[in-house]
Amino acid sequence: MRKGSNIQITRRMIRYSFIGTCLIAFSLLTFWLRTLPIPRIVSDDWVNLLGNDPWYSLRQIEQMALDFPAYSWFDPMTHFPMGEAIYWGPLFRLLAVVLVILTGASTRPEIMYVASFLPPLMAVAMVPVMYGLGAKLVDWKTGLVSAGFIAIVSGQYAYRSLFGFVDHHIGETLFSTLFCLCFIVALMKMKESGVRLSDLSSLKNPVLIYPALAGIAFLLGFYTMTTMVIFGVIVVIYTIIQVLLDQFRKEASDYLILTNVVTFLVVILGIIPFGLNQTGFGVGVYGPGNIVVYGLLIIGSLILYGISRYLSDRPWYFYPISLVGLTIVSLIVGLLALPNLTRGYIGQFTAVFGMQAVVLTVQEAMPWQFANAVSVFNWGWILVAGGVVYLLYRIWKQNDAPALFTLIWFALIFVATTRQVRFEYYLAANIALMAAICVGAVMQIGGRDLLRLAGIERLLKLKEEEVPPEAPDDVPEDTGKKGRKQKVVQKAPAEPSGKPLRSGLLVVTVIIALLFAWSSASANIMMGSNVGGGINSDWTAALVWLGENTSDPGLDYYEIYDSPKVRDTFEYPTEAYGVLSWWDYGHWITFVSKRIPHANPFQRGATTSAHFFMETDVNAATGMLEELGIRYVITDIEMATGKFWAMATWHDPVNATDPFQKPMLYQESATTGSYSTIQLYRESYYQTMIQRLHAFDGSATPAGEILVVESAPASALGLGTSPYPVITNVQQAGTVEDALRYIEEFTRAAPANHSAEILSPEMFTPSTDLDALQRFRLVYESPTNVLSSGGDIRYVKIFEFVSGAVLEGEGTIEVPVETNTGRTFTYRQESRDGIFVLPYPTEAGPDDVVVATGTYRIVETGQEVSVSYRAVMEGLRI
Repeated sequence: MRKGSNIQITRRMIRYSFIGTCLIAFSLLTFWLRTLPIPRIVSDDWVNLLGNDPWYSLRQIEQMALDFPAYSWFDPMTHFPMGEAIYWGPLFRLLAVVLVILTGASTRPEIMYVASFLPPLMAVAMVPVMYGLGAKLVDWKTGLVSAGFIAIVSGQYAYRSLFGFVDHHIGETLFSTLFCLCFIVALMKMKESGVRLSDLSSLKNPVLIYPALAGIAFLLGFYTMTTMVIFGVIVVIYTIIQVLLDQFRKEASDYLILTNVVTFLVVILGIIPFGLNQTGFGVGVYGPGNIVVYGLLIIGSLILYGISRYLSDRPWYFYPISLVGLTIVSLIVGLLALPNLTRGYIGQFTAVFGMQAVVLTVQEAMPWQFANAVSVFNWGWILVAGGVVYLLYRIWKQNDAPALFTLIWFALIFVATTRQVRFEYYLAANIALMAAICVGAVMQIGGRDLLRLAGIERLLKLKEEEVPPEAPDDVPEDTGKKGRKQKVVQKAPAEPSGKPLRSGLLVVTVIIALLFAWSSASANIMMGSNVGGGINSDWTAALVWLGENTSDPGLDYYEIYDSPKVRDTFEYPTEAYGVLSWWDYGHWITFVSKRIPHANPFQRGATTSAHFFMETDVNAATGMLEELGIRYVITDIEMATGKFWAMATWHDPVNATDPFQKPMLYQESATTGSYSTIQLYRESYYQTMIQRLHAFDGSATPAGEILVVESAPASALGLGTSPYPVITNVQQAGTVEDALRYIEEFTRAAPANHSAEILSPEMFTPSTDLDALQRFRLVYESPTNVLSSGGDIRYVKIFEFVSGAVLEGEGTIEVPVETNTGRTFTYRQESRDGIFVLPYPTEAGPDDVVVATGTYRIVETGQEVSVSYRAVMEGLRI
């Protein structure tokens, strides 16, 4: 301290300065890690946003920026011809628009760029929140470790808080974690205050502000996404267990009941002004169902309190028995009095933990694989286990309410994550906190011992705390042998030496923590430096072309619809039409092309989209498009290959790909006897609309090599219990008819469970004759050829569903076609009932880039025919 200065530097000032410096450093680290993708995804034209959902989020942000703070609860620009009722809250978008307004962004690229910073900023806000949790549960050192861990934790949390992932997931994590912090603080303050339900005067205590703040934090999460109901469930489970423990220990539960009542009374009051936009009693929408649920939480808490008071003089086991009985009676009454409502609430809760076949096609709804869990949080799991043990100890020894709440919070989110990987971004907060609790607890146990063993404990003490060398004045005197009085200097008791076991535990824990931090930070750096935008160049080019070269659907892209009830009365203009593709691409179509997709990443329209692309009956497929009002169909190579199984599962959840593909075992080597799995394709695979369109351009295509594959069960050949049959022989046939005769003969003579059928290993060479699609014309294809050799199939293709010009005739008709990429092919069609329906005009339309380079010619007669654009579009006879 400088001489003459009046500034007193205290231990508290040093500590707070250190804490503040660390939190700033962790915040800067968080921001840096989250903004690593900027060089890869930012261009002069736009920000290539990550994933799928952020593109729709930007669509909403654009709307709000033009009419701030209005929020559209209905959107006709997706899920044609029904439109989409919005079922998530406006808060995340509202905050993004505030950033946009504050920075003065006005153009689409500027809005995309500024809004992309919101997720990293929310990740930065997680740092002090996590510090608060660690500090409240253990101490300030634990808080710093918790803040440090959340800065570098990897996985879904890190990805969804990157620059460019402009969606509410990070907001859900931030506000739910903030709620947990406020709720824990409320529990502590309420318990310390001694408030009692039976003493009305105690309810005037200003400490009630803490549960009120918890309610406000809950509302922030609620207006981000209604999944905050999960934290209501956490509170319910915690309340039941905590009251049971209090009853067992003969302790009062007033603090907990009052915390619940005040918290969720604030929630209900906050829902009423803005959260009743939708009808029904579901908790997944902003309707009265949320008030019912949180009202029941308050009532249930009061009932628990009443029962506990009534049974206070009875043996402890009376209470759990009464709760079980009350639960059963409540369910029975609910199912009898309000069966639909009760079943709906049960169904909505179990849906989180459900694993339906179609749900498993959604990446974020897939179950959490053990390997993924280990790779994401790696060394952190060891620390988490230590944190769980420490919290259990606190609960057992002290009936620690915050510790119990934290443990239940972790347990429920962990279980939810094992069922659906989407909850991993919630779990990241739990992992960081539990790992920090372990480190903090071990520091309390072995910190001083390690310092003593190292011989540096005294060096860390401030001088004013050291024992002075002289004895104090009141030290008693002793008389020596000669009668003289002597001062007796009392020696300070020797400090115990450090315990090696505790010190060793701390060293090991710190090493594990450093490994966790290093691996997580490395994963973040790798992900941020290599992540690419959601839309590749082929899709970008295709969607830009679609937006610039197709007719306007007749809607104002930016119009706000302030109520979801508009959906019941909204009517599309006559010129409106839909665009059909797989649901993954719906938001891209809306944002980039400003056209209206039928299917979108909310899985709206996924079933009908799957039915169309898996359909093998051309008439049924075209009937679907007519009913839906679809004008354009977009396909890509992923739909024909890697995403084929997802579409097949939505089409038929029971059989999935079985009608189209057949995995089989084949012998790689006769000498070693080794077998491998191969995917073969049935005739129906080539007959699906997705293959006819994307692989064969809708043209009639003759069968290629026709193979009859004979097989036997693996068990019949002594190969164990493999579910896949084993290929025993392959026979080539000249025609499909020859193959069918061979199969019939084989079946008559073959042993039981042996089979033969037409199968092919070639994905793009049909094993059966394919007739033409009469009303689909290719209008655009993207630049990239996905076949390295032996063919030309482009990554993305756009087809227009037209009426087709009608021509009477017999035989086969063909026309040469050149695409916008310069690829040429011949479109062929066989007449049906003496009629040709021709999709390509020989006179190009105003926006055509795929054109016929000659006239139609009937192969058998040589007759040539010209077809006008108008005849194709209006279905005229020629």
